[in-house]
Amino acid sequence: MGQSYRRFVDLSPGDLVAATEQCSAALGRLVSADWSARAADTDWTCRQTLEHLCSLAFAHQLATRARAFRPVVVGVVPDAPIDDLVWTMQVLMLVLADVARAAPADARAFHPAGMADAGGWVAMGIDELLVHTHDITAGLGAGFEAPRGLARAVLDRLFPWWPSDADPWTALLWANGRSSLPGLPNPGATWLWHCAPLDEWDGTIPRWDPVAGRPNSAVPYTP
Repeated sequence: MGQSYRRFVDLSPGDLVAATEQCSAALGRLVSADWSARAADTDWTCRQTLEHLCSLAFAHQLATRARAFRPVVVGVVPDAPIDDLVWTMQVLMLVLADVARAAPADARAFHPAGMADAGGWVAMGIDELLVHTHDITAGLGAGFEAPRGLARAVLDRLFPWWPSDADPWTALLWANGRSSLPGLPNPGATWLWHCAPLDEWDGTIPRWDPVAGRPNSAVPYTP
């Protein structure tokens, strides 16, 4: 089904760089805010959400062509200044962009959602940036919206079942379990990416099992 999917255009490392710059700027304007505030409707504080972005091992997985997840022993310094955390997030995403740029077309690496290619890792990096920047800025009383074209591209790459008549930014938040859409319930903690090449999508909607910590089921996709 993925081979005939009409909307898909792969995201590039340059798209990741642009998203990194936009999100870093949005968060950098808020460094003096109270980062102990809850990040939108999540269980994390704004600081914990940013620390999560500083702990993503996406570049490490892709660079090593990992066949399973092996944590990298790098941690966030307790009480690190917020501006240093924003910079750390920016560095990690720029490293991912460079690793993806250098990766051969057949490079694959393990993510619990699938064996992602470089384009999948780029898209996941952008998705993490956009959605968590939304969470943080909402918790700090500021607004943030991703460019609609970028949100649409992330949806097309990672959530090919998304309702294309919806606003792309609203739909991206829905796909990541942040909200509902008319006629579509919030997937909550069961949301999941399709991060392998799109021509490997089997036409179902994958689901995450938050208790088992692994993909657990799929439901039929009806366009």
